[in-house]
Amino acid sequence: MDPVHLEVTRFLREHGVARGERVLVAVSGGADSVALLYALLAIGQRVGVGHVDHGLRGAAATEDLAFVRDLAAALGVPFGARRVQAGERDHRSPEARARELRYAALEGIRLSQDCSWIATAHSLDDQAETVLLRAVRGTGLAGLAGIAPRLEDARILRPLLAVRRVGLREYLRCRGLCWREDRTNADTSIPRNRLRASVLPALEEVHAGAARKLADLARIAREHATEERGAVEFVLDRATEPADGGLWIEPDELGALEPSARRRALLLLLAKVGLGDRATMGHVHRIDAFLWAERPTNSLSLPKGRILVRDGERFWLGEFPGPRFPAPVDALLGPPGALEFPEREIRLRWRQGDHAGAGNALLLPARPTPLLRVRSPGPGDLIRIPGRRSEKRLADLFGSARWSRSERARALVVEGDGRVLWVPGLTPPPRLAGSASKGWQLIFERLSSQPQT
Repeated sequence: MDPVHLEVTRFLREHGVARGERVLVAVSGGADSVALLYALLAIGQRVGVGHVDHGLRGAAATEDLAFVRDLAAALGVPFGARRVQAGERDHRSPEARARELRYAALEGIRLSQDCSWIATAHSLDDQAETVLLRAVRGTGLAGLAGIAPRLEDARILRPLLAVRRVGLREYLRCRGLCWREDRTNADTSIPRNRLRASVLPALEEVHAGAARKLADLARIAREHATEERGAVEFVLDRATEPADGGLWIEPDELGALEPSARRRALLLLLAKVGLGDRATMGHVHRIDAFLWAERPTNSLSLPKGRILVRDGERFWLGEFPGPRFPAPVDALLGPPGALEFPEREIRLRWRQGDHAGAGNALLLPARPTPLLRVRSPGPGDLIRIPGRRSEKRLADLFGSARWSRSERARALVVEGDGRVLWVPGLTPPPRLAGSASKGWQLIFERLSSQPQT
């Protein structure tokens, strides 16, 4: 069997891809992707073809599209194409932007053709280039793992990661098959192209088989990272909570890790908010210093418009400008009704009966008349604490209790007759004039805890 066919067959078998499953082959028109398409067909795999125009190369891209469409028609396989605008700048690097748009477009084609997988033609040379680029940029062990052979969540396969680029071109030449050349690959102002044209050939002269050794390093790093990932992810799951558009972080959990494990946890944390392709050890060290700074600052800017924000004893990681706290609320409440605020994890409900010892209840007169108002705190709110004569600014109470921005954003005040009576969770509930232990009581509960009776 041809070596390329043998490797593709081995890969599909290893990853449990059945012959009856249709695989969408991402075909740019270049030699690698054309070779992958022919190899899959040669071993009897059901395939479809997907092509993405990145909106960057004008007439050349139009010619690529025509070439791939004609190729699919000649081979009698389904064809789909999408056009994206990878040239529109945003917070992502040009390479990351093009990649994310490309995979999103391919996923749309995959679904339209009812394919089980997307196969891309990343070769051993691509793997070696990726390892070198990440190493010189300053990456950790996870970065050295390079290109993953399979992305389960995105249903992406890379069957050619063990095949050299020169071998794929030889595969096509032996069969008299044509492909398209992308002229932008000759642009050495692009770091990857410079590596491809100069650095890797020089390394091969110094040590024959350098590219394969770099690919082996990626495999070893990936295996090692996978072994340790489980323990680190267990701690990371305990230390983080998705909320407010990002991740809340409890630093004590991370601080208990050994420095090397903590750095791996921070790399995983960055990957969770979409920074996996941009995270370097430099970013990790900055975050590590920020989390445990002796003279803390309020925020740390990160790539791709992400930000790390300090909020009391916790931290929030997500998109700039920061956490998206729950919207303010303003509602009326009277017995026997109840109000639940899931985003605040708060329930306010009425109870009637003899519960004289309850410390989490606002007791009302035996015949309450007006409805109580439940709302978010305002900047000028004043409250009279039981046992004190003068009113106190609510903002001062929040400060004395060291409530974070998150806690303040979720706080509620209970107002009656135009004055603040109670801040559940912060102030003790007052005993109103004429109240009776057997009358109506307003109960404060945390939704995350067991209901109190």
